[in-house]
Amino acid sequence: MTESSDFSRQFDREYDLHGRVTIATQLSILFYPSFGILDAVIAPEWLGPFLLVRLAVVISNVAVLAVLHFNKTQQVARYCGMAVMILDALGIALMVQLLGGFMSSYYQGFTLIIICMLAVLPWGARETLIVSAVIFLSYIVPSVWAIDRGVLQWRVVVNNTFFLGSIIAVCVIASHLMYNVRCRALRVRTRLEETAKELEQSNQRLVSLDELKTQFFANVNHELRTPLTLLLAPLGAMLHGTGVALSTQMREHLTAMQRNGLKLLKLINDLLDLTKLEEGKTRIRVSPFDLVAFCRNIVEAVRPLAVERRVALRLDCSATEIEVFGDTEQLDKVVLNLLSNALKFTPAGGEVRVVVAKSADGPRVEVRDNGEGIPEGMLKIIFDRFAQVDGSKSRRHDGTGIGLSLVKEIVELHGGQVWADSKLGEGASFIVQFQAGEAHIADEVRERRSRNREVAVDRREGACETEKLRDVVRGIPSLQLAGFERRGREPASSISGTDANTRVHEHTLLVIDDNPDVLQLMRFLLQDEYNIVTESSAESGLALVRNEVADLVISDVMMPGMDGHELCKRIKESEETRQIPVILVTARAGPEGITQGIDSGADDYLPKPFDPPELLARVRSLLRMRKAEADLVRLNRNLKARADDLVDRQRSLFLSTVRCLISALEAKDQYTRNHSVRVTEYAMALARRMNFGERDLRDLELAALLHDVGKIGVPETVLHKPGKLTSEEFALIKMHSAKGAEIVQQISEIGAVAPAVRAHHERYDGTGYPDGLRKVDIPIGARVMAVADTYDAMTSDRPYRQGLSHSAAMKEIVRHSGGQFDPEVVESFLALEDWFRTTRNSENCALPLTSA
Repeated sequence: MTESSDFSRQFDREYDLHGRVTIATQLSILFYPSFGILDAVIAPEWLGPFLLVRLAVVISNVAVLAVLHFNKTQQVARYCGMAVMILDALGIALMVQLLGGFMSSYYQGFTLIIICMLAVLPWGARETLIVSAVIFLSYIVPSVWAIDRGVLQWRVVVNNTFFLGSIIAVCVIASHLMYNVRCRALRVRTRLEETAKELEQSNQRLVSLDELKTQFFANVNHELRTPLTLLLAPLGAMLHGTGVALSTQMREHLTAMQRNGLKLLKLINDLLDLTKLEEGKTRIRVSPFDLVAFCRNIVEAVRPLAVERRVALRLDCSATEIEVFGDTEQLDKVVLNLLSNALKFTPAGGEVRVVVAKSADGPRVEVRDNGEGIPEGMLKIIFDRFAQVDGSKSRRHDGTGIGLSLVKEIVELHGGQVWADSKLGEGASFIVQFQAGEAHIADEVRERRSRNREVAVDRREGACETEKLRDVVRGIPSLQLAGFERRGREPASSISGTDANTRVHEHTLLVIDDNPDVLQLMRFLLQDEYNIVTESSAESGLALVRNEVADLVISDVMMPGMDGHELCKRIKESEETRQIPVILVTARAGPEGITQGIDSGADDYLPKPFDPPELLARVRSLLRMRKAEADLVRLNRNLKARADDLVDRQRSLFLSTVRCLISALEAKDQYTRNHSVRVTEYAMALARRMNFGERDLRDLELAALLHDVGKIGVPETVLHKPGKLTSEEFALIKMHSAKGAEIVQQISEIGAVAPAVRAHHERYDGTGYPDGLRKVDIPIGARVMAVADTYDAMTSDRPYRQGLSHSAAMKEIVRHSGGQFDPEVVESFLALEDWFRTTRNSENCALPLTSA
């Protein structure tokens, strides 16, 4: 395996090559002379020389050990390790040769060296192969050279050689595999260490960012609370003070401002509370309180809101007093958040019930409603941060998804539990389970500082301004419930407060939003210039648009049911309403929202908060554009009508001219006089029966009038010959259809009818002239003219015969259906039999009468 120099050095350091070589050297110094005992037993005659050999090897190893002590580089350690193994092997090789070479059993000492090398030294295949090769050669070469000196047993020679070679081969392969395993393990450890280091750095960055986030939230909380207090305090003074006279409209606007200011403050408080809980910095002031009285006060504070929403709110208590230890200010948020959820998702006429009881596990508060319920899959995640049952654009209820997560964090901070139980369509129950006593509340979450004042649970109407400001910063029920949607404050539909059919101004605007405060604001901003119709849902707004109520639509994007984008698509896909301008207003700004709005067909896109003058400017601009488009459409309609009238008059004049020319050409022959006019009348009747379009009818009328114009090139002697025509004369007659097409084609205004003129003598079975066309290859106009032309020719007198009766001509045409004539045209001809009979015998039809 080829490794980079950096990795090799790292490998040697990781597996301590220097230390392992030092250990191998020390083992050699220790055990090499101890095998003198074996020499005394196996070869006592060679004991002296063998001791000298062993002493020499030990002295050499001591020298290597000294080198290792003074030079601790990994490269020197690698060479020293190889030197120790080779020195030990050379000593054994010398003793093997003194004992007879191949026949000596001392060669097994090589096996010990190889096993030690494999077990102690973390070498790869290269170093192992070099040392093993030296060992093998030190045994084979001298033994082969000394073969003639003694008697050999070849079986022993082969056995010893094969055994030593096999051990060397296994050792090299094992060394290679072990080296690869060590390399892979080192790479994995290196990657793990690098990953751990990166994770540690990332964690430190996240901790720093988290600290910055906490500091940011604290700063934002301070920066937002100050201006909000400066806004809400004067609003409260104006609304509740006795020295300020407010009009009804101004009071409504100030109330909406206060309500939405409190809603924003509540959101700020919730975000700050959530941040503190995440950081573990929230502390609770634990004190005993009566859970029954606590819940009763909150229920009474919320009851006016429940009445406003037409929801029954009840409190059930199993005991008159239940003691609980906890922080009432924090637990306010728990009960109020659960009540706000229950009231929010309970429709008008529903019921919310607060049950306070003492169970075997401890005090319990349960908030039940009979609203729409929660899907089973959401019950496990409903308390997760930012989780919402419906987080889509068209959701029915407002919310950020942090209320229930705050509930869970606060309850668990008190050592309690909270869970939800629900069936979709049958309402939901939220249960808060407390523990008895206070021993279960951890010391690290307790607030050790003394409380300067008690938290007031009772919220009285008409409190002084100081109390109102204290409410703003302490999170009382009026603030906790500030995010509630109000019902019944906005009429479903009105125009500036008057009847929907009353038009005070020239233009009517339809404003659609599910927030009554926004509808009230839009009316206030726009009612001086426009009639204002308001709707709280896209479905009802679309119905008004289809009833032609609005000249312009202003719609919110995020609404329950159908959202603003879908409403815009519905308006723009209808031919009757697509010209109505649509402005989409949304709190979700950014290029994605604008792109989606434009893709849905919106004429303009306005992000919240918007500037009132900008809104008015955009409305005026779109209405001016709509008026200009309407004027342009009206002008185009008038121009088109005039152009159509001129075209019709031009065509009438042209047809009159053609009729005059055709009449002049046919006047020379009393037998064919008005033939083209009659063929035109017959052909047009058949074409109308066959539902020809207007353009096809106009082309057929021209083609029928001009179908025999080519006869101008046939000599009059042939045309007026009273007797039977010769074949040459008939050939001249047959050329008139092609000649007529050539004449017509030269006139650009009527060149399109040339194919029908050329083919009016073609036969359905392909035996006609001049081109032998058949069936649908023959233009449909030519197939119609063939029947009309033949009927008129058969019922008209000629110099060489008398005309047939209508009945005889009809039978002849039917007989040739599918051969000479198109069966579909013949079918229409039969359907018009009475008309043809009446028309033929009419005095208005310029036709020489024959006897029936």
